[in-house]
Amino acid sequence: MKKLLIRWIIAAVSIYIAGSIISGFSVLGWQSAFIAAIILGVLNFTIKPIVTILTLPITVLTLGLFLFVVNGITLYVLGMLLSGIEVTNLISAIFASVVISIVTMILNNVLGLKD
Repeated sequence: MKKLLIRWIIAAVSIYIAGSIISGFSVLGWQSAFIAAIILGVLNFTIKPIVTILTLPITVLTLGLFLFVVNGITLYVLGMLLSGIEVTNLISAIFASVVISIVTMILNNVLGLKD
């Protein structure tokens, strides 16, 4: 349970940092970041695998680079679901997903969390 709470906080911090760095992707406060972390986890568990399977031929042709677009689509959907997150376009969502992934990876390594 403690590990889940730490991962939730890491996800919220990553989303908040991405909102601070990427223009076109904004987070309206820490409360929105924590709610977004929960919703993003649910989206990653439910919708992302379906989209990944549907786009598998494109992903294979692009040697996996299309997964950046899939992550961006997931963040774009998050912006449509949550009023505290504003995503202006898909390109901003793709860059935000890259920042979120990098910050999450760094914080997981610093805190010693391994999968």
